[in-house]
Amino acid sequence: MENGRTRGSAPTIKQFFPFPFALFYPATCHEQTGCPGGPISVIMTPGGLMKRTILLITVFLFSCFLPAEAILTVAESSNYTKTSLYEDVMNFLYQVQKKSDMVKILPLTTSSEGRLVPLVVLSREKVSRPEDLRLAGKQAVLVMANIHAGEVEGKEASLMLIRDIALGKFAGLLDSQVLLFIPIFNADGNDKLGHNRRDLGPELAGLRYNGQNLDLNRDYMKLESPEVRALVDVFNSWDPLLTVDMHTTNGSFHQEPVTYSTQLNPNSDKALRDTMWQKLFPAVAQALKTVHGYDSVPYGNFVDRQVPEMGWISEAQEARYGQNYVGLRNRFSILNENYSYADFRTRVLASRAFVASILAYTAKNIGSLAELARRADRETIARFSSGEFALESTLEKLFDLTLKSYEFVKEAIKPEDRAKYPARMGEFIIKKTDVPKDYKLPYLSLAVPRRSLELPAGYVLMPHQPEALANLNRHGIRVERILEGFKAEAENFKISGVETDKDIFQGHVLNTIKGNYEKAEVDIPSGSYYVSLSQPLARLVPVLLEPESTDSLAAWGFFNRVIVQQWSNRPGPYPVWRLAQKPPVAMLSE
Repeated sequence: MENGRTRGSAPTIKQFFPFPFALFYPATCHEQTGCPGGPISVIMTPGGLMKRTILLITVFLFSCFLPAEAILTVAESSNYTKTSLYEDVMNFLYQVQKKSDMVKILPLTTSSEGRLVPLVVLSREKVSRPEDLRLAGKQAVLVMANIHAGEVEGKEASLMLIRDIALGKFAGLLDSQVLLFIPIFNADGNDKLGHNRRDLGPELAGLRYNGQNLDLNRDYMKLESPEVRALVDVFNSWDPLLTVDMHTTNGSFHQEPVTYSTQLNPNSDKALRDTMWQKLFPAVAQALKTVHGYDSVPYGNFVDRQVPEMGWISEAQEARYGQNYVGLRNRFSILNENYSYADFRTRVLASRAFVASILAYTAKNIGSLAELARRADRETIARFSSGEFALESTLEKLFDLTLKSYEFVKEAIKPEDRAKYPARMGEFIIKKTDVPKDYKLPYLSLAVPRRSLELPAGYVLMPHQPEALANLNRHGIRVERILEGFKAEAENFKISGVETDKDIFQGHVLNTIKGNYEKAEVDIPSGSYYVSLSQPLARLVPVLLEPESTDSLAAWGFFNRVIVQQWSNRPGPYPVWRLAQKPPVAMLSE
């Protein structure tokens, strides 16, 4: 039993088209009497029967007096005490699709545990394929939720938005754009319910990781999960102009229920980053406050809770994170982190309002945003290879902000509680009081390169590296097979050492590659692969192929069989060469 309901086995694709959701549920109020509420059940726990009985009667009466067309999420029908199971989500989507021909439910992928992950398309033109999108002459905007299945308000908010947009509550929102929603990206983690100690409701929620025990928001470069592989397929085929990724944060204490950020990686296009911070976010934050009544603030944490005035910092610059990956593809991204210490109702409604404000902005400004993205593509093709690639960076002030927080006090750790806290915390903990306080803080989220290297015209991947080749292809990067060997002056990274982390991370022991580049005239064999930096996705290429990049294929272990020699354990050859010019021989696109 989960959430008071027996969980069914994972449905198959055949079951989903059409969706026979009545098969998953026991007889309930709405099936027997025609009441429009969702399935209702009671968890019998000692001391809780009376409260749950009252709740049951209240929900029963409420649902029976709703209009016949009402479609409620589990969050709404439970008065924000529960979140949707997988079957609830699919049943909800099916009901909305029956009400509106503007809604199309498509299969995104099948999870590792066999669940179909839905992609929901909303459009006036009844778009169901990327080709339809192009024929309609429109841009897509993607909203995804539940990548971490214990962070559930985005799932509920996106379901509410799908319903409300489909049923005409937001006039004009589909006039200039097509909307894509993935409300339950981590379907496998969603139903593995546990008591939610992290958030202020709901009581039960799913797990952070997927069915492979992978954090999907760390998989954007290595692409090991069916979910992220399918999402990258969406990026390649539907090419959403903006992606919104919805999360929950439980970091530093503050009063704003909504926080936000965008691509931070210094190798992404600066004009796109500036547009987000200087235009989109100010407009969306103002609408969120004036139209919906919710405060928001850029995402981050105190640099030091003992001295809050030091600053507010956002540190995740790596390409493995979704918002940075999208930015490196020359598209706009938004990380939405909702404040876990706000109650569940507030988180759901505030995040719904936040995304609605974003979609209102894109509906009005889709043309100018699209032109900025196209310009970024053109400039990447023309000039990226003549620039530099940042390997390391430091965080500096982007701007000043005002954070609505609290006064804090220092409290000595009791001897009997010492084992609860890591040694790095010392002898004191910092606790918030109930006294509100505003802090004017520098926002440290501007990544300034500290160590960079000049980029080549392109890279050559040696033959017999099928895993690396498959990864490049999955990203949509253009790769050309060299049909005849040739001599060229090239750079190769001479490895002096390979250091491995002591801990396993996402199923890998990450490598740190040490060494330096050396130039030489070499024979490039037939069957090698050329990866040009004169292509729209060029910003991803050095992230993957530069050995010192923190998210390189070498760091993730794709080249482990060759970068350390057998038996001797001495450094081996790095199987990638850098070329200053395009190969002068025939090549075939993969």
